[in-house]
Amino acid sequence: MVDGVAAGLGASRGVRFALAKFRPTTLPTTLIDRPALHDRLTAGVSQRLTVVVGSAGSGKSVLLSSWAAARPAGTTAWLSCDRGDANPVRFWTAFIEAPRAIDPGFGADAADLLAMDGVMSADVIASIANDAARLPAGTAVIVDDFHTAAPAVSGDMTDLVERWPAQTVQLVLVGRSDPQLRLHRLRMAGELCELRDRDLYFSLAESGALLANFDVQVGAGELALLHRSSEGWAAALQMAALSLRGTPDPARAARALDVRGHAIAEYFISEVLQSQSAEVTQFMLDTSVLGELTAEACTAVTLRPDAAALLRGIDAANLFLAPLDDEQTSFRYHYLVRRLLRAELRARDRDHEQAVQLRAGEWFESAGDMRRAARHYLAAQQPERALALLQDRVVPDFLRNPALPAPLDLSTVDPSLLATAPDQLLSLATDLLLSGDPGRGGEYLDLLERAQPSIPPESALAAQYATMRAFHCAVTGHLDQAVATALTARAIQERLQLTDEWTATISVILLSVYPCLEDYKAAEGEATAALALPGLTEPARLVLVPGARAMAWFQSGLLAEAAEAAGAAAADARRLGFSRHFFAVDYLRVQAGLALERRDLETAEKLTELTLSITERRRPTLEFLALLDRAGIWAARGQFREALATVKTARLVLAGTKSVLLAQADELEAQLRLSLGDLASATELAGRLRGARRSLLEARIALADGDHEAAARHLQAPSLDDLTPRRALERQVLLAAVAVERGDPMAAGIVGGVLHAARHGSFVNTVVTTAPQVTGYLIEHWAQVRPDPLMEQLIAAAMQVRATQPNGSRPGRTLAEPLTAAELRILKLLPTSTYLQMAATLYISRNTVKTHLRSVYQKLGVASRSEAIERAVDLRLI
Repeated sequence: MVDGVAAGLGASRGVRFALAKFRPTTLPTTLIDRPALHDRLTAGVSQRLTVVVGSAGSGKSVLLSSWAAARPAGTTAWLSCDRGDANPVRFWTAFIEAPRAIDPGFGADAADLLAMDGVMSADVIASIANDAARLPAGTAVIVDDFHTAAPAVSGDMTDLVERWPAQTVQLVLVGRSDPQLRLHRLRMAGELCELRDRDLYFSLAESGALLANFDVQVGAGELALLHRSSEGWAAALQMAALSLRGTPDPARAARALDVRGHAIAEYFISEVLQSQSAEVTQFMLDTSVLGELTAEACTAVTLRPDAAALLRGIDAANLFLAPLDDEQTSFRYHYLVRRLLRAELRARDRDHEQAVQLRAGEWFESAGDMRRAARHYLAAQQPERALALLQDRVVPDFLRNPALPAPLDLSTVDPSLLATAPDQLLSLATDLLLSGDPGRGGEYLDLLERAQPSIPPESALAAQYATMRAFHCAVTGHLDQAVATALTARAIQERLQLTDEWTATISVILLSVYPCLEDYKAAEGEATAALALPGLTEPARLVLVPGARAMAWFQSGLLAEAAEAAGAAAADARRLGFSRHFFAVDYLRVQAGLALERRDLETAEKLTELTLSITERRRPTLEFLALLDRAGIWAARGQFREALATVKTARLVLAGTKSVLLAQADELEAQLRLSLGDLASATELAGRLRGARRSLLEARIALADGDHEAAARHLQAPSLDDLTPRRALERQVLLAAVAVERGDPMAAGIVGGVLHAARHGSFVNTVVTTAPQVTGYLIEHWAQVRPDPLMEQLIAAAMQVRATQPNGSRPGRTLAEPLTAAELRILKLLPTSTYLQMAATLYISRNTVKTHLRSVYQKLGVASRSEAIERAVDLRLI
């Protein structure tokens, strides 16, 4: 124990602190490096205040401790607050003590004044600020868990911040809630550095790294599930890792964050709920029944007139709320936290839970939101009331409402009692399908098909049933059947001259299916017809239709047109609130594909993860396609094994369907196997394919086997006579690879044709990943090509692809002698510069360049420029 002040006089006499109060948190062995956040903290060095605000378990203390450990020794003062620091004298005594680890004489005058008066004063604040200005430049004073002391000391801290020597010492306040320190004024003046929950949450890659540090290995799909369920909350991920360690159960990831799990529920209740007032706790429990929290909805379910103020307070306290709009008028709970709150609400008082659900249902019914009202009525054990609301409301709401409700809880509904009410059965099936429960939706459709009396074949109900049967086929991968059934429904509607929202639903189905079937002409025709429908809703017209068009154009290879349509759809989706709706999937996948094509892998992955968050376990067909997208991104990173695992996960989504889409998985898996040198598996997979897909793949396999003559034959197959621009470019790249492989003197011209096509369509990834022969040729002959932005992008991508090839490192070969710094600078310029350009860039003579190059060639064990570039890429030196 140490004295709080040097003199120990007056009010501070007898104040004692544990040494640990002035030491950073001990760093765990499972620590994840977060250099980007360290850089953000360091960037606050010249600003008046740095605040790190995050919810319980978000990793604030560990982050600040790791940052402190990375800083130069003797430049960081640390203070950990606790409930005792709600006493202002105790807090300021400790605040004065913390910098004495750097300057033992710090705050002697301030301590005397504080001990003499027993209260804070302007003189004490001025003395602290003056002493802070004399600390060594670059010092940081970190106050952790400031929220425990803030209510008692915020006024004095505000005065200190205004006098703080920001150019010399960085002041960092860390807590669970915003300190009341006029942050808006600091922010507007550019004097505030801040990190919040959204910054602290772990990314997908960081989540995987954390699990790996706990010796937990999970598949790509399991990792994505855990990340989405936890939303990157550090405490939840750590508990999941502990529960998964040493468990061989293949389904363990799905249960790792089970709200019934003792550890995670206990942590949340003890660290979050029990530290709140009784009114805040009950408010959080009651409002957990709501998917979207607004002041009006919260008032309705809690019956509290101060609900708006409580909601704002919970947001300010960082109690796991996420804003749903820029104005921050509507929120949602963190997904996992909402589940924990609902479980606790039910465990405490089941009758009270049903009363809250009933109030929610009545409020949503009065607001005209019948689908949400029905869900709350079902939860309140009033199924008849719920079913009465669903009829004739499901499809219109789906086409207009951006918020997709959760699937219905039908535990209180006996399906057999509805056998004589086919309209209600259809309403239930439709709601289940559109809200993302194709399994139970299909079961209710089957029940409707067996209902007696049967549905009249020439009736509106028959057309609606066929529409939903087509929708079910579409989302479960039975695409040909989906088209046939949708067209049947349309024929019934036309004969009966029906024009309503169900007409638009048929177009929605066909627009999602035709691009999957690669029937781009039909997709364009359906888009044109849909836009002519008088009752087509604005979200469908501005988001769904251009998104479907963008997908058809992108897949066929019209990238500029696809980018324009997808961009327009994205802008309108944001404006209309449909950016997380089923309608957004097509344009999101197109934007991810475009990012991959230009080799922006980070953006591609983020967009694909967003797509998966919309589709997972709700739209099997779209989930399958998004998983293949992710596998393609990981392959572009060189993570071929992980990509194969993702393809396997995708197959499981459509297991047992015999869907035509499985050919896409076969093609991608064959390409991945080929990259790993497994020609036998690639050949077997190619045998399952048909048409152009098979011919092009067989050409790749022949090239990998060194048989350029067989590759040339495959590339002349009749199936390649009528190709889309994308497939035509792929064939052109493979023809160039054949020319390169056989040493054709026309190879340069053929590769030039590829580059012209790539430039016209802005293709990059397709060019550098289709054939390694062309990739190598581009690298070796780059200096002979007239540079332009696309060519520079292509060569950079080619080098990246070469460096990530599984066998690119050439085992057994190493540098005879390390390169000097000067030689390495020359080597990095070699692919893109002439001798004169290198000399000008490095401010050396041409002869010096040649001298360095001779040494480089000798150390690399090569005899020419092209060999040096290839060898350097293999060794990942460039």
